Amino acid sequence: MSLNIKNEETHRLARELARQTSETVTLAVTIALKERLERQEKVKEQDGRLKWLLQLSERTAPLFKDLPSFDKIGDLLFDRETGLPR
Repeated sequence: MSLNIKNEETHRLARELARQTSETVTLAVTIALKERLERQEKVKEQDGRLKWLLQLSERTAPLFKDLPSFDKIGDLLFDRETGLPR
């Protein structure tokens, strides 16, 4: 197995990371790649949740269009004079 990287900046970054972490260049690159892949998975999960929430809100929005306004809901639930529940 071989990975041949022909980019001086990539080599420099890998060596610097290995130096700072007291790891071999191979180990430093392996850990960095694993961490990046984990972050990508989290992004996918977040995107999936966001997509689900948007779909849910699109499906449920029509259910809320005929509700009374916020101030009228309070009037339906509480007596204005006493503040007690109806």
